[in-house]
Amino acid sequence: VSTQSTWGMRLLCRRFHPSIMGVTKEVLLAGSGRKPKKGDKITVHCTGIIAATNKKFWSTKDPGQEAFSFNVGMGQVVRGWDEGFMDMSLGEQARLTMTPDYAYGKQGFPAWGIGPDATLIFEVEILKIGS
Repeated sequence: VSTQSTWGMRLLCRRFHPSIMGVTKEVLLAGSGRKPKKGDKITVHCTGIIAATNKKFWSTKDPGQEAFSFNVGMGQVVRGWDEGFMDMSLGEQARLTMTPDYAYGKQGFPAWGIGPDATLIFEVEILKIGS
């Protein structure tokens, strides 16, 4: 089973069984480079949207913002990012949809207007892998 069909099945299952937790990926533009390995520093563009309201809460593409860098798979970001970005390749653009337990959970992220138990959507792109 390919990664895309596995992700698609997770998304389909979650639509019919909303208690299924995790992150799903929809490829918007295929990448042409390698996938990051756990611990790699990656630089990404991302736009975060609250699924229930379709409201953008943050984007690295907004004026005054910059691309975001972190070490993937190390718990420096929400779990949905760690798992989602590990399944992407350099240059790939995707939409990551994550259930609350893979995002900010019961506490939400009030500073960004993210309430408790919010499902989030991130439109993302890997710009660089490595330092």
